[in-house]
Amino acid sequence: MLKPWKRLIVAIAVIAIIQVACGQQYTRVKINGYSMEPNFTDGDVFKIEEISLVNLTRGDLVLVEIKGNLLIKRLIGLPNETISIHDGKVFIDGKVLEEPYDVVSPLYTIEAVRLDEDSYYVLGDNRNDSFDSHSWGPVRGSAIKGRAT
Repeated sequence: MLKPWKRLIVAIAVIAIIQVACGQQYTRVKINGYSMEPNFTDGDVFKIEEISLVNLTRGDLVLVEIKGNLLIKRLIGLPNETISIHDGKVFIDGKVLEEPYDVVSPLYTIEAVRLDEDSYYVLGDNRNDSFDSHSWGPVRGSAIKGRAT
């Protein structure tokens, strides 16, 4: 019979082997800046899992690559939706987006943007201090590198 600490080591080794065998590869990314406040802050670390775009849902945290920079953002708009921002609120297809997480209300206005079938809209939770889709527009699916957990 193995001692408890030896069983723990064996269990960890088995889990690691299963993850590698199943292709569960993770990357760790650290937030640099304040665009995700008040929920996450400068220096917070996320595990990034590769995921099929069809498995992403609105509100997920995603890692996007924009002009060589890796950024953590909130997935807001999905393909074939229309996004607009005004009166301190985000609208999806004309309806106010209900967000169960804290956000800093945007002070800016974005006219209706229609997403095509490979476009996504991402925003920081700190809407007024975030370099995101309100600055550079929708992102292609290929720019989404994974889901952050």
